[in-house]
Amino acid sequence: MPTVSDNINRWQTKDWSNRGAEWCDGFGGVQAAWDHALLPRIKAFLPTGHTLELGPGYGVWTDYLRPLSKRMTLVDLAPNCIEFCRKRFGKRRMAYHANDGRSLAMVADGSIDLVFSFNSLVHADHDVMRDYLRQLGTKMKPGAWGFIHHSNLGEYQTEIGAMNHHHEGWRGRDMTGDKFRQACRDAGLVCVFQEIIPWGSPRFIDALSLFTRPLPGQSLPERVERNPDFWHQARAGDHTPGLWYTKPR
Repeated sequence: MPTVSDNINRWQTKDWSNRGAEWCDGFGGVQAAWDHALLPRIKAFLPTGHTLELGPGYGVWTDYLRPLSKRMTLVDLAPNCIEFCRKRFGKRRMAYHANDGRSLAMVADGSIDLVFSFNSLVHADHDVMRDYLRQLGTKMKPGAWGFIHHSNLGEYQTEIGAMNHHHEGWRGRDMTGDKFRQACRDAGLVCVFQEIIPWGSPRFIDALSLFTRPLPGQSLPERVERNPDFWHQARAGDHTPGLWYTKPR
């Protein structure tokens, strides 16, 4: 499994000359990924107040979220990523923190309106994800929302022994959609919509999870969808009605 130390070493020594844009090649580029894969899934929650981005890397998604947020806090375990973002985006309405790969102590309780992470926490194991969600249960405002891209590789536990980090994309090996939803429940959060998707193979090894800290007295159901057409829809710009979650009024 990629440990926190493994991840720190990997992302500090990575060649960042493309600023992380290379991970969007399958979508047809960064703009296409935002327009066809990300924005349709989170537009109900934008614009927003205080956005917490976990694992921003060199800021490929920060660039899109910043104009839609009154302020942002970026947290990454790689100091080089935080330093680059600091130079790129400046001080105005921005805060930057290099953490230990699991702590959010630097974020004030009840201060976050939107949590966002894409193409980063897919590398986190279950224990890290559980720790982040436990803290987000207090860092998020009541009524706040979160969108996290994470691993579902643990669903293929019997096949994992034949894989290596390269073939599995350095994913968290024991993380699953089920574990994410349970960690949300344990933290007082609700994973209202989870989209289980294939990535780089026919296996459904990733998940896009939308969660909230419910308002007092609010009862929200969980919904899980397996979407084998994720890549076709993203590449074709197919914004299929009814697939994504609509924010309750």
